[in-house]
Amino acid sequence: MTETDRVEDCVKVCTVDCNCTTMPQCVSPIERKMQQHLKRQSQLCNQLEQIADELPYRVDHQRLLMVARSIMPTVKRAHSFEENRVFPQIEAQAGSTEALKHSLERLQFEHWEDESFAEELTDRLVKFVAHPETANTDTLSYMLRGFFDGLRRHIAFELEHILPLLRQREPLRVVL
Repeated sequence: MTETDRVEDCVKVCTVDCNCTTMPQCVSPIERKMQQHLKRQSQLCNQLEQIADELPYRVDHQRLLMVARSIMPTVKRAHSFEENRVFPQIEAQAGSTEALKHSLERLQFEHWEDESFAEELTDRLVKFVAHPETANTDTLSYMLRGFFDGLRRHIAFELEHILPLLRQREPLRVVL
């Protein structure tokens, strides 16, 4: 069997359920889905940054409204997936160590904060589109930057720490 054949076989297996320990190219369905959520959130951050850069005069109000209405669903879907699928799988692989529990609880708290901020930001963006003359664009730009900077830090943490835990194909071993 050639390397190409093994990769193709692995990809076929991975679309259902991955137990591959030999192919680094192999991506489990849960990892693939998490990567998609992280990519969508990163794209959202880029859109919000562009809006912040365009305020107050160059912003396309229709595009701003579409982006504003996508904030909560994008963030909420990603967080729900992580909390209901990713975190339980990591806990099952790693066992219930206190350090892991603490880290996952912290991430869930960050999710709650991000969702609260997302809700407030969405409200402000919609109000800006409805009444741009009354909006404080400096405050709105600051809010946008605060939100997408925080979300980017969260994404970076998950890319560096959570995805590698998902990639573990064997139970994690904690060394004391």
